[in-house]
Amino acid sequence: MKKFLYKSLKFTAFATLIFIVLNVLYFGIVVKPCLEFRKRMESMKFEDPDFDLLVIGASTSFDAFDTELLTANGIKSYNLAMGGSSVKANYIQLMEYMDMYKRKPEYVILGLNAPLMQTFDDEVVNPIIEVTMEDHKYCLNDAPILKFKWLGFEFLKTLVSENHREAKMVLGQLKFQKNIPDQTSYRDLELDFNKYESSFWIGEVVRLCDENDIELIIIEMPGYKVTQNLTETGPHTISFSNGYTANLYNFNSQEFSSVFDSNSDWVGNSHLNEFGAIKFTNEIIRLLKEQYGQL
Repeated sequence: MKKFLYKSLKFTAFATLIFIVLNVLYFGIVVKPCLEFRKRMESMKFEDPDFDLLVIGASTSFDAFDTELLTANGIKSYNLAMGGSSVKANYIQLMEYMDMYKRKPEYVILGLNAPLMQTFDDEVVNPIIEVTMEDHKYCLNDAPILKFKWLGFEFLKTLVSENHREAKMVLGQLKFQKNIPDQTSYRDLELDFNKYESSFWIGEVVRLCDENDIELIIIEMPGYKVTQNLTETGPHTISFSNGYTANLYNFNSQEFSSVFDSNSDWVGNSHLNEFGAIKFTNEIIRLLKEQYGQL
């Protein structure tokens, strides 16, 4: 019996050591170099940031808002958006920023795409954000190999794809020159305002910005033709159950999205590449100039 217990303990100790070593290697080789992980670390270690504008949202916003171009046009900006982020995660990021830094931004842009998101009230938080939150309690499930499995696939893409290797991040924006044409077709869709107005977490972002005297701009992000709608660009005033209101710009209207070239401005699945992002951001600059007196 003692011999069996000894062998069991020895095997357990060996397996634990191997698990630890594999996770250390996975973190160092796969997770730490990841652009989104680096962005998360960067955004939590700013020294007295003085950004005029912050972008929050998911991957469509991560790609589309050229914060370098915004900054060059006199609006110091940073893109906090991360792939797969829920609106709850965006709220957490904004709360953290308010707590960590003295100077608040003048503007926050929340970029969303209703056709790509089943709900705006997903309670799941992006794992990169979750494990780096100040009050996070770590457990076995937070081991890098378990928590960041999808980053392994992203790492493999960088090994086999020159486009992925050449992708870069500037002021939080992913600049990606890869091109996948939009070969989808238009449908007779209307923007679902109720999906926005019924969202608890969008309402909380609106409240947080209002309480901190920040101008919030909500944008329905442009996407492939199959996701675009016939509703006017706006702005549309939308109301939430907590009593707050906000402006929503429908930049996924067929009218607005005609600015994009179906053959050269997309990177796939309704995400803009670097060239499409420049066109989109120039429209944001025009919006800030005409509607909000910037520049």
